Amino acid sequence: MLRVGVIGVGAMGTQHFLRIMNKINGATVTAVSDINEVRAKEVIAPFEGVRYIADPYALINDPEVDAIVIVSIDSTHEEYCLEAIKLGKYIFCEKPLSASAEGARKVVDAEMAGGKRLIQMGFNRRFDPAYEELKNIVVSGKLGEPLVAHCAHRNANYAPQYDDVIAVTGTAIHEIDTMSWLVGDYFVKAQSIFPKTSRHSKNPNLHDPQIVILTTASGMVINCEIWTNCQYGYDIRCEVLCEDGTATLPRPARVDVCTANTHYTGMTSDGLGYFAEAYDREFQAWADACNEGTFCSAAASAWDGYCAAVTTDAVLKSQKSGGIEEVPLTDRPEFYK
Repeated sequence: MLRVGVIGVGAMGTQHFLRIMNKINGATVTAVSDINEVRAKEVIAPFEGVRYIADPYALINDPEVDAIVIVSIDSTHEEYCLEAIKLGKYIFCEKPLSASAEGARKVVDAEMAGGKRLIQMGFNRRFDPAYEELKNIVVSGKLGEPLVAHCAHRNANYAPQYDDVIAVTGTAIHEIDTMSWLVGDYFVKAQSIFPKTSRHSKNPNLHDPQIVILTTASGMVINCEIWTNCQYGYDIRCEVLCEDGTATLPRPARVDVCTANTHYTGMTSDGLGYFAEAYDREFQAWADACNEGTFCSAAASAWDGYCAAVTTDAVLKSQKSGGIEEVPLTDRPEFYK
């Protein structure tokens, strides 16, 4: 049985904790750490034997913790990964791997120096059945070479502290990893464009919506619309234009309602629920791999986390310059192939 320590039990961390306790075979949570002690103790109260450990480093070093799930604030991911790598413990790290490409590279170098792949990144869309189907169609070659992709990542609303940086490192990063994985290509150029800002933007430092344009090494262009206060719900879209046709991500099935001269289909504003199956599948794959002493080949690695960080750094640079910025990626090391 894999004994897991969870660092961070906010909204997503709580969902991950409950998922491991209630749905994942071969794993259980033995300890939790969070800066909000009251909140953490409320989360673990229904479960016997789960301890609260205030110091995250003490949790990582605890002998009754075999593997770490990192769901704390973004700025702490790098340091917790480095500590766990020193101890040879398996890691599930939510995005981003680090607040910068330089920091992400430190984690990658430390993992390679240790000689074993320990980190699985929380890019859950790789485990979503709809995205898997879309990828299989694109890479099959049945529609010819992919040429262009249109993506949208829309949230009903976000807290006032959400700004242009988080829009990239916390939201656009999903499209960045997903599209690189889906088309099997790295990005070489990135640009950020600010259209007219919605009156619903709650932060003067947030342009909402915004467009991220990415160019791959093969010349494919991917435009990603990031809209964090669209008001109407959680909405994820993706269409890939190929030489002989298009492939479009299906919309989740909802009940079709007709009433009072109105016809509508329901939506959700719950992003965690939207991808619930993908989260379940990725955590089960992680637990299985850890128990087998290996790495899940379907999952995103630390190298993928580094590639995402290099790309987000380029997008953030473009936000300031207004121009097209280079994405200085190198070939994937043999260690990660």
